[in-house]
Amino acid sequence: MTLDAMHWVWNHSQSKGNTRTALLYVADQVRTIACEARIGQRELMKAINTTSKATAESAIRKAAELGELEVKEESSGRRPALYKLPKAAGYVRPIPSSAPETGAQDSASAPETGAQGQNEGSSSAPETGAQDSASAPVFAACAPETGAPPHTHKEHASGTGEQQQDGFQICQPLIQAMTEAGITVSWSMKAADWTEIARIVRRAGVPAMVDFARKAKASSRQPVLYATYFLRGGWKGLPPASTAPPPRSQRNDKPPHCGHPDCDEHTRTREIEDDRGLRTAAPCPDCHPNAKGHAA
Repeated sequence: MTLDAMHWVWNHSQSKGNTRTALLYVADQVRTIACEARIGQRELMKAINTTSKATAESAIRKAAELGELEVKEESSGRRPALYKLPKAAGYVRPIPSSAPETGAQDSASAPETGAQGQNEGSSSAPETGAQDSASAPVFAACAPETGAPPHTHKEHASGTGEQQQDGFQICQPLIQAMTEAGITVSWSMKAADWTEIARIVRRAGVPAMVDFARKAKASSRQPVLYATYFLRGGWKGLPPASTAPPPRSQRNDKPPHCGHPDCDEHTRTREIEDDRGLRTAAPCPDCHPNAKGHAA
């Protein structure tokens, strides 16, 4: 069994529209069993995809009226407000009723002595892992803040867990670059998706993937909440990264500045005076890239 605020919102919340989106975002940020999360107003506005503070405040107010959200602490200065999902606190996502393949007994078929295998919980976990974001995504309520994929799938095939972990490690530079670019999404996905994204990182490179994600998010009419949106929407089709060297203008191949008082550090030129007393700019003979001894 898994405590899961996101699953509760998807399956039991009575909210609609922006209120539902706000609750989903709060649930995705939950990292405690008490189902609490600190979220700033701008962050919430970004999740709802609105520039209106009134729209975000209205969504919070309607969620509170439904009894599905509590404002435990109002925002103060730079400290964001503390929200709680009271009805999701302690909620346990039910495990599928189908019997596990390993034959481990469930509580209904356990012997009267009450003795059960210690690995009962893990053996009855679904084999497919975290659900895809396209069909009511499921996130672990206590997932680490680093974005590591929740460990909900059963590693029935040798190497499956190792492949997922390898893919996650390869994707770390992408996750960091996406966050620094202001693209904050959930990275909860199947092991196969981690492997696929890692393959694209190797082929197309992080800059191309971040650039595509930035443009895709800007053109989307709805908030982009999951990394799989970009995977399905175009990352797979990105071409291999170019191996050609960057143009000379983009390379930092200038020699060190000579330090001469008449030499401009940026243009590497000096003003000289000719026989007629006219001053003109000429390449510095000591540190200009095209000066003798420095030309490429």
